Amino acid sequence: MEEPESREIVYRQILPLFESDWLKKCKFGDEFRNEWKRVLRNAARSDRLYPPEMPEAVFPVDHVFEGVSFTFHFDQKRLYGWYCQDCKLKERRVFHPRELTRSDADGTVGIGQSKLRWDADALEPGVPEEGKEIIVCSLPGFPPPLRVVYGNRRVAGGFHGFLKPNKLNILLIQPEFTPAFFGSAFEVCLYLFWMDCCILMENQPKLKPDGLRLLLHIFRRPSMLTLKELL
Repeated sequence: MEEPESREIVYRQILPLFESDWLKKCKFGDEFRNEWKRVLRNAARSDRLYPPEMPEAVFPVDHVFEGVSFTFHFDQKRLYGWYCQDCKLKERRVFHPRELTRSDADGTVGIGQSKLRWDADALEPGVPEEGKEIIVCSLPGFPPPLRVVYGNRRVAGGFHGFLKPNKLNILLIQPEFTPAFFGSAFEVCLYLFWMDCCILMENQPKLKPDGLRLLLHIFRRPSMLTLKELL
């Protein structure tokens, strides 16, 4: 998990985003800037952790957004527990079944322009040999990259069907729930901040301010920020 000094470094590295042209053009840009600065600054100085039941079941995912590098830590045991509970619901809320396509040209796998990345050699002691679940998250970006966070070794054998050899069944975590599986308050805040930046950059030319506000995690009630008491 990240140390306080590294959190402060990352916080300082993301500050230029608050001076971006796309934010200056936003009708509620000052409120967005002030709220997120406060939340991120508090999280960077906080030692609030969400410790895993099995430390060996923590899966690190490296990511770079707008030139800033960071490692998110996914609790695979918590992931599977939530998945089991989600399956009991009449309609799944957290893990949505999706079918990914593998390109015949270069072998890449993804949904549209979003490409899937996995590591067939990844150590996943929290993932049993039996089972077929492949759980994927989306990360901030244009287009949002996809990353396998549970069941990396299952990807190669996951392509199915005589008539559809280029399809892969996965479970895609809805982005608003992804931070539920992180190890610290700062990880939760950074992921949602970056996602809000993506939402603003992509949708500001298309939506009116009132409609755009409804999409942003910093203004949602409830959200993972309010559920984890980070607002």
